[in-house]
Amino acid sequence: MQGIRLSRRFISLALSIFVGGCALGNNTFAGQQTTNVATFSSPLSYQVYNILAAEMFIQEGNPGQAALHYAAAAQQSDDPAIARRAVELAVGVNDNALAARALERWVALEPESPEALQYQAINSLRAGNYEAAAKALAKVRDKVEKEDGHGFEFIVSLLALEPDAKKSFQTLKQYVQTVDSSARAQLALATLAINSDQFEDGLKAARTARQAGDKPQQEQASRLIAKALAGMDRVPDAVTELETASKASKNPDLKLDYARMLILADRRAEATPIFKQLYASHPDNTDILYTLGLLYLEQKEFAFAEPLIKKLLDIPERATEASYFMGQIQEGQKRPEKAIRFYQQAMGGHYEKEATLRVASLLLETESLESARQWLEEQQQATSNDDRKLLLLQTEGHLLHDKGRYKDAISIYGKALALKPDDFDTLYSRALSAEKAGDFKAAEADLRTLLQQEPDNATVLNALGYMLVVNTERYPDAEALINKALQQRPNDPAIMDSMGWILFRTGKLAEAESWLRKAYTQLQDPEIASHLIEVLSAGGKQAEAKTLLDEMLVKYPDDAQLVNVRKKLVGL
Repeated sequence: MQGIRLSRRFISLALSIFVGGCALGNNTFAGQQTTNVATFSSPLSYQVYNILAAEMFIQEGNPGQAALHYAAAAQQSDDPAIARRAVELAVGVNDNALAARALERWVALEPESPEALQYQAINSLRAGNYEAAAKALAKVRDKVEKEDGHGFEFIVSLLALEPDAKKSFQTLKQYVQTVDSSARAQLALATLAINSDQFEDGLKAARTARQAGDKPQQEQASRLIAKALAGMDRVPDAVTELETASKASKNPDLKLDYARMLILADRRAEATPIFKQLYASHPDNTDILYTLGLLYLEQKEFAFAEPLIKKLLDIPERATEASYFMGQIQEGQKRPEKAIRFYQQAMGGHYEKEATLRVASLLLETESLESARQWLEEQQQATSNDDRKLLLLQTEGHLLHDKGRYKDAISIYGKALALKPDDFDTLYSRALSAEKAGDFKAAEADLRTLLQQEPDNATVLNALGYMLVVNTERYPDAEALINKALQQRPNDPAIMDSMGWILFRTGKLAEAESWLRKAYTQLQDPEIASHLIEVLSAGGKQAEAKTLLDEMLVKYPDDAQLVNVRKKLVGL
C-alpha cells in the first residue's frame, strides 16, 4: 500500500466517482459486493478508490463505512496491512460479520501473525462462537509461549481486557474444557467466573484447582472459593474456608482475606487481633494500616486509631479520606475545632458530603444555627460548582429540618431544586419537611414525582405509604404501597414497622404485633418501640408494654415519641 503513488488527476477522478454515488450504504460486507469490479480500469484503481473513500469516512467520523471500504480493498490486495486495517475498524464498530471476512483475508496473507489470531479470538468471542475463540486462543498461546514463555498469561490478560466479562468467561470455559484443564487454567477460569458473577462456576473451578494444584495454587484456590461463597451470600461458609486455609499457611494474603471476611461477617472483634498481627509484620501495607485504623475508630479506641490514620495523611491517594477519619477521631475526643479543620481538608474527596455535614453540625453545636448557616453561605459564594452548591443547600435544609424550622427548610430545598429540578435527595427531603409542616398535599406530590422516576424504590414507597397511614384514612392505598416496598426489601425493619402500624390502624392487633415484634428484633429504634408499646397496650399486655417503655426511656430519655406514648397511655 505504501508503494502506491497517485497523480493529482487520478485522485480527482477517484473522488468524482465517489461523489457520484459509487460509495456503498450497506451495513454488511455482503452489501459491499454489489459494486462491480469491472467498472474500474484495474484492481489497483479499485483498491485506491476504496482506500480513499475509507479515509474520507474516517475523517467524517464514520468508521463503519470506512471498514466496509477497507474490507473491499483487502479482497483485491496482497498487502496484509490493508486487511488488518479493515479488521481493526470492523471490530471497533462491533461488525462481527465484516470482521470475520476481513480476518479470513488477513490470515490468508499472513498466516503466522499473532495479531491476526488475537483478533480472530476476540471476534469469535463477541459473536458467541466460543469454540472458535478457544481454538484461536490456543494458537496465540503457543506463539507467545515460544517468544517469551508467558503464553497462557498473555491470553488471560487478553480476555481480561474484553468489556463483556461473561463472554470472556464462556470463552475461557470452552478453552479449559477442550484445551487445558490444568490447575492454573482452572484458577484463571474461577477468577473470570467470579468477576462476571458466575459464582457457582467459579466455586466449581476453584475447587477443581485446589484438588489438582500445588500448595500456592491450593491457597489461591481457597481465596477464590471464599469469594465465590461470599458472592452466593454464604459468608459463614466463606469464613470457615479461609479460617481452615489460613491456619495451615503462613501466606499473609490468606490471613488478610480471612480478617476481611470476618469483618464482612460482622465479627470485628475477631478480625482486630489478626489485623494487629498483620500490621506488626507489614507496617508499610497501606490496606492493612487503613483497615486497622478504621477498626479502632469504629470501636471508639481513638488513641490507637489516631497514629495509624496520621500515617495515611502522608499518602496522597489516601489523604482526603484520612482527613475525614481524623476529623472523626478529633470529634470523638471532644476537640471540635480540630475536627472542623480536618473535615474541611476532606472536602473535595470521597467523603465530601459527610464532611460538609459534620462541619455544619459542629458549628451548630458549638456556636449556633446562624453560624452554621453563615459558613454554608460563605462556601456557596466561594464555589462556582453547581454540585457543590447543591450539597451545601441540602446540608442547610437538613439543619433547619432537624431544628424544627420546616418552612425555612422547604424554602432552602426550593433553591436547591432551582439548580437541579429533579434531584432525588432534595425532593425526598422536601417531602419530609412538608409533611412535618402540615402540608401533606405537597409532600405527597414530591413523593409521587419520585415514584415516576423510580417506581420500585422501596424507601419512597414506604415513606408515602406511612404518610398516608398517619395523615389520611386512605388505608388501602397505603397498604398497597407498603406491600410493594416489602416485596423489594422484605427484611427491612422500617418497612415492617409501617406494615405493623397500618395493621394496627385497621384493627388487626395480632398481625400488627407480629410485624412490630419482628421489626423491633432487628432494630431497637424508639419509633418502632413506641408503636409496639401502643399495640401491646391495646392488646391488654400493659405489663410488657410498661417494661419496654421504661427500658427505652432509659436509653432515649428525651425522645419525643416515647414521651408522647407515656402521656397517651395513662398508667404505663
